[in-house]
Amino acid sequence: MMPSKIYRKEITQINWEPIGSCNLKCKMCPQSLGREDEFKKKMPLEEFYKIVDQALPLGLKFANVAGSGEPLLYKELEQAIAYLTKHNVQSLIYTNGVLLTPDRFERLCQAGLGVFKVSCQGWDRESYKQWMSVDAFEKVRSNMEANLAILKERKYPSILQTNHIIQGFDDVEYQKEMYLKNWINYLGVQAEIWLAHNWGGQYDFEKVQRDKHFPGRKRRTCGRPFGTIMEIRAGGLDGKIGAVVPCPYVLGQDSKAVLGHTQDESLLDILNGEKFEHFRDVHLREAFDEIDVCKNCDQLYEVEESLVWTNIEGRKYGQSRISGKYYAGQEKEVLQ
Repeated sequence: MMPSKIYRKEITQINWEPIGSCNLKCKMCPQSLGREDEFKKKMPLEEFYKIVDQALPLGLKFANVAGSGEPLLYKELEQAIAYLTKHNVQSLIYTNGVLLTPDRFERLCQAGLGVFKVSCQGWDRESYKQWMSVDAFEKVRSNMEANLAILKERKYPSILQTNHIIQGFDDVEYQKEMYLKNWINYLGVQAEIWLAHNWGGQYDFEKVQRDKHFPGRKRRTCGRPFGTIMEIRAGGLDGKIGAVVPCPYVLGQDSKAVLGHTQDESLLDILNGEKFEHFRDVHLREAFDEIDVCKNCDQLYEVEESLVWTNIEGRKYGQSRISGKYYAGQEKEVLQ
């Protein structure tokens, strides 16, 4: 067990899900594998303001806006981003990009959005249609070309990036080169290419299980239960909103990992509550099999090779996309 209860009092980043539903049914995502209905809600803007107001005096500097739904479905997204900008919080959205029209893109730039990270899974039109569930390969590329032109012409400080996943580890080099050809070099953007992961053990096809392809790696804590980053879902249990969960990889089985609800408790009360403390205890003891959403998760293995390629300056395996803070190793901070 933990030697004593250690009071946590810092939240530097929120990973906030404005809406839990999505406009696509991507083959590799638990949204299509069957996300629980009670987590597909929309969070009221007033609840988001409350969360930000609580987190600001605790050190809030960064906000990753996505969760696991599609943030562009949230009609008040510009207002939410503007609120973050007003309070000097750097923001990033993670989106599939289908709804990222030039008009919406410019409105978000005007609201002060820092980084647009577009998930483009599929290295050509056919593979994109297979993995993203929609024939929008050319549409997304065309919109991104227009959006890049807006950045160049209007001099907004926002950054447009793409994110790609290798689907199956048996042809990594081919997929990487095709992503470079058809997305990254074609558009001239910052990007990153990753090996697929198994969504906390749910996505169990052997061809994408990191631990199977990199044998001999010892399990260690992913570090997420110990950090200053809080993961907040739009929905929650029993009709509630604002479920706090330990990490993004519980998508599809969120109900097993709820640590509290912002609707009911303060951020600090959740962070220092018994459920969160239990997660930290299990990870400190490396007794991962005691937690269902952790026991088969491939994030427990150190696989630096999973970041296949990137041209984003300073981007490294194990970091938060927006703050750059490392996840693994954060348990040492708890014990100090």
